[in-house]
Amino acid sequence: MSFSFSKQDRIRKGREYTGLKMSGKVFKTKLLVFNFNPSERSRLGVIVTKKVGNSVVRNRVKRWIKEVFRLERQTLARPLDVVIIPRRSDMSFGGIKKDFQFFAGKQNEISPD
Repeated sequence: MSFSFSKQDRIRKGREYTGLKMSGKVFKTKLLVFNFNPSERSRLGVIVTKKVGNSVVRNRVKRWIKEVFRLERQTLARPLDVVIIPRRSDMSFGGIKKDFQFFAGKQNEISPD
């Protein structure tokens, strides 16, 4: 089990974001929107819009999301490509972690397609 977050763990190309948006499934929580699809390796993409806050707040939220994914991705029963979009500006690290754990739990309940 590796806790690193390397380039191979990131969704980096615009067409991959678009593909997940068009053909992926959507799961919404109070704080976050998850676009996801099964894949060979769990990867993360983050989109933070200006409605979340200024650049300092947006970057802090991105760091928190990446850290939660890095620590909690082993809880996913199967590898997923996930794009996470924050919905609100008043969030905390604990809230993001709680929502990700809820998402992982729901995905583990669903049988693989």
